[in-house]
Amino acid sequence: MHWPVAFGRGDSMFPKDNNGNTINGDTDFVDTWKAMEKTFKKGKAKAIGISNFSRKETERLLKETEVVPAAHQIELHPYLQQNEACAWFRSKGIHVQQYSPFGNQNEVYSKGQNMGKLIDDPTLVEVGKKYNKNGAQVALAWGIAQGHSVLPKSKTPSRIKDNLEGDFRLEQADLEKLKGVDKQMRFNDPSANFGWNFYIDEDGKVA
Repeated sequence: MHWPVAFGRGDSMFPKDNNGNTINGDTDFVDTWKAMEKTFKKGKAKAIGISNFSRKETERLLKETEVVPAAHQIELHPYLQQNEACAWFRSKGIHVQQYSPFGNQNEVYSKGQNMGKLIDDPTLVEVGKKYNKNGAQVALAWGIAQGHSVLPKSKTPSRIKDNLEGDFRLEQADLEKLKGVDKQMRFNDPSANFGWNFYIDEDGKVA
């Protein structure tokens, strides 16, 4: 099961069985996209996009459909920079949106719980001191510097305020430093839950 989406994601939108397990469908994602194209062409949606597609899957989508996705939501942060993939999506006219910009800060991810938080990484903290910012704010500024839309999530007013202060410009020398923290480490892989092998041939995919 794969999902083309406009904007918004999360397993709460999917039907569950009596045991709370996701009920997976068997509809081809190209057919789903074609239905969404009809909605777009009728003016009922200003934009339609995708989430968690690999380049190979996106190539098929572009080949077999008409409307280029406006945006692509993928896990992106300094530990999973995916520079080659992001450049490829941009070359196709697809804007990249970052979810999980703080990496393993999200408690629902099983991977990364037994390691230090990305936002406490010494390099991020060091760079942040130069700008009087914290590691989380540096992670947001890194994403903005890549030309991405960055999607932090918080319910805490103080953290929401901090996130808004992550909109600042990092100097090139600091961006070069941050390149060095890339671990190609993916924290979110819902393949087992959704019955679809996500991220084939993409950075951070664990077989």
